[in-house]
Amino acid sequence: MTLGHMTLGIVRNPYATNVPTRLVAGAAELGIPVRVIDLSTLTVDISVTGAAVVRDAAGAMDITSLGPYLLFGYPSAVHAFRILCRRAYLQNPVDSVLTADDKAATAIQLSHAALPQVPSTICPLDLDRALSVAREIQYPVVIKRTHGAQGRWVRRADHPTSLTQAFHDLTSEGPGALIIQPEVGEFHGRSVRAVITGGHLLAATLRTAPRNEWRSNVAGGATQHPVDLTPNERTLAEDAARALGLGHAGIDILRTTRGPLVLEVNSCPDFTSMLPYFDEDLTRTVLLACLPP
Repeated sequence: MTLGHMTLGIVRNPYATNVPTRLVAGAAELGIPVRVIDLSTLTVDISVTGAAVVRDAAGAMDITSLGPYLLFGYPSAVHAFRILCRRAYLQNPVDSVLTADDKAATAIQLSHAALPQVPSTICPLDLDRALSVAREIQYPVVIKRTHGAQGRWVRRADHPTSLTQAFHDLTSEGPGALIIQPEVGEFHGRSVRAVITGGHLLAATLRTAPRNEWRSNVAGGATQHPVDLTPNERTLAEDAARALGLGHAGIDILRTTRGPLVLEVNSCPDFTSMLPYFDEDLTRTVLLACLPP
């Protein structure tokens, strides 16, 4: 299939704004036709014969492949993407993206694969239960909603009072579930981000939180620089992406005396913040991996 016969779908999502912007620009440079997808306008028309058509504000959608995407915040779009995947190449299958969007589901999938990860307790929105779990784990702890992005809906608590406040902050967002984890003090305010594309390591950086902040996400002001992964870290990152069925992923790793531990897996990682630190063309590599093999 030539580029002229391809249309790459690139998704706009407010929780991943830099990635689609860079992919659209990179596709133009490579001459790859693009259809920008607005998740908020997607509909699915199913006829009496069972034929299904996905539409957005621009009309019926006909794409041959789909770039890295998030479905977080748009549950109705999940159904549209299930239709699109019947005839388009998705490097990241819908169910794999939904798993990565859900921190609890991710932890369970990593557990099934016997991969080392930060210990996690999944619990309901029940304050007494959350306090009991935190007491068992021992403070300080990290408490988060199972769904979230860019460090949102994540809190740190070092005593029952702060946990109670964090609980009320998180539960104000509506129903759901919580994850409570021990704080990994030996790597406080730092994390390693590894970007995996096509099943192999593309780039990695060490991220450091700004002063008076403990979350090391770039959206929150963290700085980063290139880092060489150890063989164990590289294998862990690649295995984590494979365990979730993701051809393109961002794996967050914490370094500990017990060895590397997976913190999170992202299906649409912001590789754009890493562009200045690598000689290779990361955008081109990601784009070409989106096309049918």
